[in-house]
Amino acid sequence: MRVLLLLFVLFGVSPFEVGNVLEHDDAVFERQIKMMSRPPVKTVVTAEGDTIDCIDIDKQPSLQHPLLKNHKVQREPTFHVTSFAHNFLHIKSIQFGLRKPCPIGTVPISQVTKKDLIRARALPRMTYSAASRWNAVQSSKHVVVALTDSKVENIKYGIYGRTSIYNITVASDQSSSHNIWIQSGPVDHLSMIVAGWTVSPQLYGNSLPRLFTYWTGDGHRDGCFNLLCPGFVLVDGGALIDTPLVGSTYGGDQHELAILVQQDRTTGNWWLMIGYPPAKVGYWPKELFPHLQNGSLTVAWGGDGSAGSNGVCPPMGSGHKPDGDYRHATYFRILHWVDADGKFVLPSGEVTEWVDPSHVYDLKTYGYNRDLGYWIGYGGPGGYCSG
Repeated sequence: MRVLLLLFVLFGVSPFEVGNVLEHDDAVFERQIKMMSRPPVKTVVTAEGDTIDCIDIDKQPSLQHPLLKNHKVQREPTFHVTSFAHNFLHIKSIQFGLRKPCPIGTVPISQVTKKDLIRARALPRMTYSAASRWNAVQSSKHVVVALTDSKVENIKYGIYGRTSIYNITVASDQSSSHNIWIQSGPVDHLSMIVAGWTVSPQLYGNSLPRLFTYWTGDGHRDGCFNLLCPGFVLVDGGALIDTPLVGSTYGGDQHELAILVQQDRTTGNWWLMIGYPPAKVGYWPKELFPHLQNGSLTVAWGGDGSAGSNGVCPPMGSGHKPDGDYRHATYFRILHWVDADGKFVLPSGEVTEWVDPSHVYDLKTYGYNRDLGYWIGYGGPGGYCSG
């Protein structure tokens, strides 16, 4: 069943095509590659060996989603993008994006090969952040730690946080993700947006820490990671959605990723901003999310460890559990959610901590600090986490 579900989610394959798909995988992959490929204005190869096509912004593959047939690309959000106080001490914001941006009017999209799609087929779906729902829906191969704000009186139109990045070693069938969640709706038809950094050989073919996104509008019946299916609309010619990131040093300099996802109240689209000052990467059109049309009930910050076939979960964050020193365990700091007026608000007094009972990770909420803002530490070494 997992293979069938991933075919639906990643490749847009209908249940009526499954019989043929299982017999003719090559044809499915070729169809997907053809759908995702567009004549580039320019092609570049990065220092990490990634091949990037610069595609006309109005001809990008994401616009082929059936719900976006008449969609006009929104080049700029209508809201003012908030910037918080600059870094302090040993914290450095990552320099996000391509060293040389794509030409004006084009956006950067990584070339996808058949090998990429084969690896992606085996990827587990992203898990939910609301602890009260996990027992019914969480895969036994996932371990999640998160701080969740689900106060129903507060409709949330965005989420912000900065998380430290580390180079960690994971097995070829493991993944370790560090992200924010926005979600709303019933479990079996959940609308969800996830963004952050991950180390995932299955997704990228290597163990570099990279930016990633994930979305679903209907309980994982649709959606995908990054740009593996139509949906997320790029607008920034220098903002690569799966860009490699610089890791921190345990006990030393910290490199952090600033993440803002905010709904444009005028258009309803959900914008992704990365870095400091924020780069306007692009947006998820409102048409994708039946239950995120007017804000969200739940936002969360934390991490997700996906176990390998041997039931062992990978390191998360720095590989160390939090001990109160932001230079030791991975953190999320300057936590805020966005209210109906576009104002940034600290997490409520009704936040919920969730730490998976396998005890391979931990999470500590430290509250507000003058230098770090409202912050949490999380992560751990990993270990045996599923039966």
